[in-house]
Amino acid sequence: MKDFLLVDFEFTTYTKPVGRPRGFFSEIIEIGAVKLTGAELKEDGKIQNFVKPHFYPKQAKDSMDFCMITEKDMKKGIEYPEMVAKLAEIYEAGQTYFVAWGTEDYKVLNTGCERHKIENPVQYEDYLDLAEAYKLWKGDELTTGLKRATEEQEVDTAGLWHTACDDAANTGKLLVRMLEKGWTPELYFKQKAAYDAEKAERRLYAGKFNNKNNKRIRC
Repeated sequence: MKDFLLVDFEFTTYTKPVGRPRGFFSEIIEIGAVKLTGAELKEDGKIQNFVKPHFYPKQAKDSMDFCMITEKDMKKGIEYPEMVAKLAEIYEAGQTYFVAWGTEDYKVLNTGCERHKIENPVQYEDYLDLAEAYKLWKGDELTTGLKRATEEQEVDTAGLWHTACDDAANTGKLLVRMLEKGWTPELYFKQKAAYDAEKAERRLYAGKFNNKNNKRIRC
């Protein structure tokens, strides 16, 4: 079985109705990552670093406050390319699942690499959205938050929520619990393929239905 690299990024956002800088994008300000071996699910590497926002540092304060990151913390932070290099050291393409809770972590990593003009070492094919996997595994309609999911599965969590390293570690504990209960990555990708095909079919049907209605209106 592939190894698992559990990753959580804290990143900047801009929610104010005005004053958004031209070209603004979310920048990673903290990385937490824990690597688990695929066979024994033992820890085999760890990353915890604050990451200096390079393009829009003035817009980072609100996100830093939310994540309890101080100016003193950020002074010890590393630059984005160094963070990517650290990820590359413990991730092996095709042999490691890049596991995150939700869709945003891979997006902010990929966008950051594009803007810094460096290669993203993580292949999208290795990306495993554990939030979607959990939803499909349980047969839920809506995506569950990480905290709620750990409570549902009676996972013994630790640390503070919305701190990257603790969130990555707790995601790893939930992953282990799911594996213990019979879930597998192969099951997720099979369920995801069926789910995506169903969504595509619904969109196609909706498009045809709307076209028919438009024709009736014109007539």
